[in-house]
This record gives sequence, structure tokens and C-alpha cells, in this order.
Amino acid sequence: MDLYNASELEGNNTGTGETHESISVLPSLFLFACFLVGFPGNGFVVWIIVTKFSRHSLTLLLILNLAITDLIVMSTVPFWIYSFLYGWVFGDIFCRLLKFCVYLTVYASIFLITLMSLHRFAAVTYPFHSQKFGRPRVVRCTLLLLWVAACIFGSPILIASSKPKKEGVCADEMYYTDRTRVTVNFVETLVGFVIPFTVMAVCYTCVLKRLKILKNHKKMKTGKLIAAVVIAFFVCWLPYQVFNILINVALLLKEGHPETAENLLQVTKATMNIHGAIAFVSSCLNPILYAFAARSFHGGLRESNFAKLFAKIHEDSEEKSAREKSTIESGVSMEKLSN
Repeated sequence: MDLYNASELEGNNTGTGETHESISVLPSLFLFACFLVGFPGNGFVVWIIVTKFSRHSLTLLLILNLAITDLIVMSTVPFWIYSFLYGWVFGDIFCRLLKFCVYLTVYASIFLITLMSLHRFAAVTYPFHSQKFGRPRVVRCTLLLLWVAACIFGSPILIASSKPKKEGVCADEMYYTDRTRVTVNFVETLVGFVIPFTVMAVCYTCVLKRLKILKNHKKMKTGKLIAAVVIAFFVCWLPYQVFNILINVALLLKEGHPETAENLLQVTKATMNIHGAIAFVSSCLNPILYAFAARSFHGGLRESNFAKLFAKIHEDSEEKSAREKSTIESGVSMEKLSN
């Protein structure tokens, strides 16, 4: 996850203060704004769900875990800001551990959002079978497997990147070979972006088609909120994944077209801090989306309104399958009568 090469670029740059500002100061200010919103915002979401609800539906648990992952990501931001401005001074081991935390939480976030979409799809399309997945034991096992998978896919930064880093730099240049880096980037793009969003696109396409058939189905706030979370994550991470692909293309072109490869690498390095900082926005957007959803309750942005919002999500998740089951049975009966 090549987000943190500001110090390396500065070492190779003899330009003016404006260049330094574009590659270090502006991304730092951007990340600081994300931290001011994301850290207390996600902490507030975790506190509301943990303290206000004795029982948690699957959707509520997924939102809780998503807020925890965002909270972990936001806790790393001060170190990256310092690195942008003054270089990396925290040592090689802490660099790897911090980058592992970012990898882990990014994979966990995308897996959680994918699971939200699959849960919504199952509740609308297969309401009879979806009730089985809401059992506490099944939910606990699913979440455990999700975090284990995130750890496995996030581990290459600890295993493969064993090359000693340059002084003052915490970057993905630690990989011994370009082939290793290409493999890690390819898996990251495929497992962390392409496959999940393909699954989500299929799920929501099927859900929309099903809702058109079931005309008496009442659209729930939960579905719209989850869709907004999915779209926000996609928009924030798309630029990073595009540049990830460009890096792979450049590394693969090194032998046959070295000049083209070098130009592509220079482009990605010049904008690395910017699109890397944008990726962090996804970790502070969710509390904002919850705040907008909570405003629909009378009283504005009060703590009680956030509790009402999550209570509504819990209620929708608990009763969704039963409502969908009743709706489908009614729809089938109407079709038989019409025939």
C-alpha cells in the first residue's frame, strides 16, 4: 500500500517550497482534517452501539466492526502526518507494524461492506434461508473468519517486505524484487477491490430487480444507508486502485520499455501522497453519513437521534426477513390469483 513516500520524494527533489507544499504539507493538512472528523466520529459510533444496545443484529455488528476498523486507521494518521513533514523516525519494525494495521483494516473494511451487501441480498432474495445467518454462533464465526482473512491478506507487508528500508522512509520499496511487489499489488487490487465490488454490484442489481417485482415493499432507511457506505468506499479507493494498476504496469514494462515504465513510475510517485490521503477519507465519511441519516429524526444531531438511527437499523435487520417472507408469500398468492 504505497501511500507514504513523501520523505523519499523530497530527498530527490531540488525544487521550490511550492513543490514541498504540494507533496507534504497539503496532504498532511488533509489527513489532519480527516483525523479530526474520523477519530471522534467513529469513537462515538462505537460508544453508542456498545452502550445503548444489549443485543446486536448482524447489520449492527457489521457497522460496529466497520467503525472499529476506521478507528484503528485514524489512530495511525498522526504518524503518517509526522512522516510527511519530517521523514520517518519511528524505526523499521514500527513502520511494518503500522503499515500492517492499515492493510489489515482496509481488507477488513471491504470484507465487512461486502458482507453487508450479501446480507441485504439474502434477506430480499432468500428470506427463508437468511434467518439462519442471523444466529449468534454463526455471526461470531463469520466475523472471526472475516478478521482472520483480513490478517492473512494483510500479512505480506510483514513477510515479503524484509528488505532493509532507506533511512527516513516508510514505503513499499522494501520489497526485494519487483515481481514480489507486482504479486502483492495484484492480489490487493483483485481481492480488495475488483472481486468485492463485482459481488456488491451483482447483489444490488438483484435487489433492485426484486424490489421492482415486489411493488408493495417499503424501502427501508437501512438499505439506503448501506448503499451510501458502499458508494463512499468505492469512490474513495478507486483513485488509489487505479494508481496501483499503473504501478504494476510500469514494473512489468521495465525490461521491454524502460522509458515508458520510468515515466509511469514518476507520475505515480508525484501524486502518491495525494491519492493516498484521499483513500483515508473513507474512514471518516461513515460517521458523516450516519449523521445525515440521524437528522431525519426530530431534534437534529443529538445523541438520542444516533441511538434511534441504530435502533432502526437493528429493527430492520431483525424484522427484515420476516417482512420479506410475508411480502413474497403475498406476491406469489397474487400471481396465482391473476393466473
